[in-house]
Amino acid sequence: MQYAKIVQLFMLFANLPHISGNADYVDAAAAQVRAELRPDADPDDIRLCYYAAAVANLQYRRSIAAQGALSPTYAGTVTARRDDTVPCSLAERLAAAYRRAASDLLSENAAGCFVFRGIR
Repeated sequence: MQYAKIVQLFMLFANLPHISGNADYVDAAAAQVRAELRPDADPDDIRLCYYAAAVANLQYRRSIAAQGALSPTYAGTVTARRDDTVPCSLAERLAAAYRRAASDLLSENAAGCFVFRGIR
């Protein structure tokens, strides 16, 4: 897999200007996709980069959602509840779509991978 392409796609999916502080998501996703590969699969297939980036984005979105559902209002003095399930839901569907696209390269009994991140 092309690590630079996975980073580029992850930044696009996560809407991040740079990777700093979030490379662990890409590393874990790339490791997960490598573990899911069939022995006879082409590891340089571009679909794997998209799938790995989507998995990294999903874990990134989940960690953001876990940090709390409070956000400042326009005035900045009062907090309001926000719904972080929507970005997670979209990220889950994106990862599932790219997994289906690369399904002929992946084994059926693959296990997931998680990234643990400190929450302030």
